[in-house]
Amino acid sequence: MAQTIVQLHRNPGIPWGFRLQGGRDFSSELSVKKIQPGSPADGQLRPGDRIIGIGNTGTQNLTHMQANHLIKSAGNAVQFTIIRGPSADFSNIKPSGPVKFSPWKYNQQQQQQPNHY
Repeated sequence: MAQTIVQLHRNPGIPWGFRLQGGRDFSSELSVKKIQPGSPADGQLRPGDRIIGIGNTGTQNLTHMQANHLIKSAGNAVQFTIIRGPSADFSNIKPSGPVKFSPWKYNQQQQQQPNHY
C-alpha cells in the first residue's frame, strides 16, 4: 500500500478533530478511529487510516500515550505519514438485484393499516 504524507494546520486552541486508536500497549497499529466534521482533520484524514509516522518518528513501537504526546507537542502544525484505510463512503454502491425489503415501504404499509384490537 502506498504511503501518504498529510499536513494538518490549526489555529491555537482548536482541537485537531480526530480520535486516535491503538498503540504498542494495545497490541495494534495506531490508526484514526473518528473524524470531527469541520475540524482541521476533516478531509485530510479518514477513519481507518493507519498512522505509520508522526513528524519524523515512526509509530511502530510507540504506545498510545507516546503518540498522543508527539501530536500535542507538535504545536499548531503536525505531519502524519499514513496508509489509507478502506473508504467508508458507500454512496456509490447500488444493489445488483431487486431489493427484498424496504424499511420505508414497510413503515408506509404499517401506517395505512387500521388498528384492530
